[in-house]
Amino acid sequence: MATKMSRHAAILDSLGGHQRVASLLGLKVDTVGKWRERGIPYRHWHRVIALDPGLTPEFLDRTKPVGVQSRCRA
Repeated sequence: MATKMSRHAAILDSLGGHQRVASLLGLKVDTVGKWRERGIPYRHWHRVIALDPGLTPEFLDRTKPVGVQSRCRA
C-alpha cells in the first residue's frame, strides 16, 4: 500500500529535491532524504525558510507529519 507524500516531502521537491537541499544546506543526502517521511526537523526550519522565503514556521508546523516535534513555543 502506497503512503501519501507528506507536505514536507512536497516542500523538498519544490526546492529541487532532497539531494539539492542537502547540498545547499551542507548536510548529508541521507539525512535530508529521511525528512521526506519524518518531516523537516524544527532545528532546520530557519535554513529551509531561507531557501524559500514564502515558507513560514507556522506553515511548517501546521503541515508536519504526525508525531514530529512541534516548534518551540515561548
